[in-house]
Amino acid sequence: MKPDISALLDDELEPGAASRTIDALRREKELQEAWNVYHLIGDALRRSPGYSHDLSAKVMARLAEEPILFAPTAQPKRTPLRFALPLAAAVMGMAAVGWVALSLNAPQPLELAAKPRPSNQPVVPLAEQSPSGALKEYLVAHQAHSPSGGIQGVAPYVRSVSEIRQDGRP
Repeated sequence: MKPDISALLDDELEPGAASRTIDALRREKELQEAWNVYHLIGDALRRSPGYSHDLSAKVMARLAEEPILFAPTAQPKRTPLRFALPLAAAVMGMAAVGWVALSLNAPQPLELAAKPRPSNQPVVPLAEQSPSGALKEYLVAHQAHSPSGGIQGVAPYVRSVSEIRQDGRP
């Protein structure tokens, strides 16, 4: 019947159906409320100055008339697994962390290299070995042109210059 009321408001209802809808509106209070709501919606859409500005009071009054339902909330069942499973997970997590920590700190077995064969070449200490002249010049050029921060200062240059002067070249 509500679609008929909407069609009646839009002037889209046949004359016979319109008279039946008007008769039903006179008898039923629910249809009269629907009629008022449809008019209110139309006035609001058209922004007519005649619609009621006290809509919130009407809505609050209608809400106050509705019955209040009090439904008790269901209490969750207390099962032993509810507390045991998180506890077991925490213990397993601590055990895993402990196992990893112990395996990282355990002494590692030493791997010994095979005994080297004796060599017939004479052993010359590294302090006595000096790079060749071409290598010295390359190192000096490299240190002069390589990007390095100011943190080292002049120490690399002093070392290079002292190497060159020991050899006898400027």
